Amino acid sequence: SSMESRQQWLTRLKNELSNSPLVSNVAFGFILMGLEKLVELEFECPCSPTWNGVFSSAFFIIPAVMAFTLMLIIQGCRCNTWSRKSVSLSSFVPAVVWLILLFLDGQYFACAMTDWEGRFVLVDKAAPQKWCEPIREEDVTPQELMLRSQQLFVFSQVIGIILLIFICVGLVIYVIRESCQREMEMQDADVAELTVLRMSSLRTRTS
Repeated sequence: SSMESRQQWLTRLKNELSNSPLVSNVAFGFILMGLEKLVELEFECPCSPTWNGVFSSAFFIIPAVMAFTLMLIIQGCRCNTWSRKSVSLSSFVPAVVWLILLFLDGQYFACAMTDWEGRFVLVDKAAPQKWCEPIREEDVTPQELMLRSQQLFVFSQVIGIILLIFICVGLVIYVIRESCQREMEMQDADVAELTVLRMSSLRTRTS
């Protein structure tokens, strides 16, 4: 379920952070605690065109930024060395994974894009999927609005899948580059070693 996947994400993040000496830091603890509470929070769409976007965006942005910040702190990237020190790609991974989880869940994006007033209820025969059931008579029928809501769910999941593909491709490229780099370094080391050996053998011959 959505809640379980989010909690697994948090557990992984906490495992990643647990090796840091900063864990004992009070501020660090508060950030982590806030993140934990956000993850555990059961999502309830306000079903108000005014608030839907803002409320849903908070779920997308705040945990992602917090996770990114925590990873950045762990990796010791400080503002004064920002220009000299490139931000490690691994700092972005937890944030991107969080976004993928929310997009795959569907209801956050669907809520953000809902432009009618209603109440957040379970979709008939599609539990645990929820939608904003209209409470007023609209120009369009509730069935049409439900269909639109389900299309938003699907669109959200497509975005999630695309992001997942991107992160997988990025990971594959990163692994290949790392292995190629290591191989080249090893070759360079071998060449350097051979050069040293040749030089020393030449010296022994000439002496």
